[in-house]
Amino acid sequence: MLTKLIGYEMKAFGRIILPLYAATIGMAIIMGVGIRVLDEDLYSNLLGAVIIMIFVSLIIATMVMTGVLCVQRFYRNLLGNEGYLMFSLPVGTHQLILAKVLSSLIWTLLGGVAGVCTVVVMGLMAIPLQDTVRLFKEISMHLRMLSLGKELGAIAVWFVIFILFFVASLMQIYTAIAVGHQWSAHRILGSVLAFFGIGIVRNTLGGLVGQIGYRIGWADFLMARFEGKLFLAWQFQLVLIVSTLILIAVYSGVTWYFLDRRLNLE
Repeated sequence: MLTKLIGYEMKAFGRIILPLYAATIGMAIIMGVGIRVLDEDLYSNLLGAVIIMIFVSLIIATMVMTGVLCVQRFYRNLLGNEGYLMFSLPVGTHQLILAKVLSSLIWTLLGGVAGVCTVVVMGLMAIPLQDTVRLFKEISMHLRMLSLGKELGAIAVWFVIFILFFVASLMQIYTAIAVGHQWSAHRILGSVLAFFGIGIVRNTLGGLVGQIGYRIGWADFLMARFEGKLFLAWQFQLVLIVSTLILIAVYSGVTWYFLDRRLNLE
């Protein structure tokens, strides 16, 4: 059932996001062809300014719409009129929440892939094929000359940390919405206040933990182990992963409690 929920969410996102992806890649093709074909002076003036403005606007619109849908799908689908149908399905509340998180994460990652594809397509259109092949050969040669084994491992871990950060941020928003929905009126205002309140509590507790760690010597111990290589320090990465997982667990538990035990769809 979870896969069906995710599929439903993916379709709901795709109806809005995919046309924006197509329009952005289409504008990238136009920009690339324009850079190669059109007169430089003409392209650098009014026509070029208009094309660049449309291209940048599409990128911004895609990013904003992705964020809006991540929040809107949770609010309307679970706490709006659709909530009566969703909570009547033979699935647990945790599955409903997980479907929202996973679909939002997938579309965010697809947005990153679409951004890379946009840059590649524009480059292929703007640069002659032989120059493009030569550029890729030079890049691959330089990469082979570098010893990136340890760095690539660190980059992979940082990618996992980025995903955890995204999930934690999204769950903080969902928690704030669930808390704010307990208000009998002005629920959006309640959600906004709950979001900032959660942030204050989190930062306060984080500061207290940091002070405790500093007093008992954890900070000095970790800094000594970093040896100036903070990016590659697995201890630092482990601290980030564990702390973020704790936040996700707390946010998930609070959100589940209000949706499963204190649901208010009036």
